[in-house]
Amino acid sequence: MAGYGMFHYAAARFPRNVRNVNDWLLIPRLQPAPPGPLAEPVLQRLLSAAETLLAVPVKTNHYEDFFRWQAETLPGYKALYEQFVSTLDQAARQLAGCDFSECEAPIRTRILAKAFQVRDTDSSFQRLRTAMFDRDWLLYDQYIVREVFLLFANTDALLLLGYEAWPGTPRGLDSYTQPPTQLVSEARR
Repeated sequence: MAGYGMFHYAAARFPRNVRNVNDWLLIPRLQPAPPGPLAEPVLQRLLSAAETLLAVPVKTNHYEDFFRWQAETLPGYKALYEQFVSTLDQAARQLAGCDFSECEAPIRTRILAKAFQVRDTDSSFQRLRTAMFDRDWLLYDQYIVREVFLLFANTDALLLLGYEAWPGTPRGLDSYTQPPTQLVSEARR
């Protein structure tokens, strides 16, 4: 508790410096690491994690492309994905004695619940505690979990809402190539 009191004293006395430390603690940054291709087991576990997070049936092709592109293009993502998969596998072995992608859905959900726990902290003390003891999960939340949900919102969620395709995907080509009478009869169905 004394450390927490000193933090508040320093925040009042030196607000700019404490804000920089607070940002450093609570907004994790990727470590510079060379990009490169993902190993197939890592990719499969990432796809299992995405399916578990989303909890609705989705086609995983564009998630696979997304993970591959991030790992092969952006510095730090390949190492982060490998670290994430290692953390998931370790937690799955402790809970159920299997690799993450081989575990049943409730076990996978229980493991990934940690990502939501680090996001939903109410007090500044809990945020500081999370930043110190669950720093890896802050990274996973920032650079994996949120990006999976953002990709879902821009693709599969639109399909679930009834759109033919998501933005940037060609659509309507079938109706363009059919004679107009066939289009009218299909619209009446």
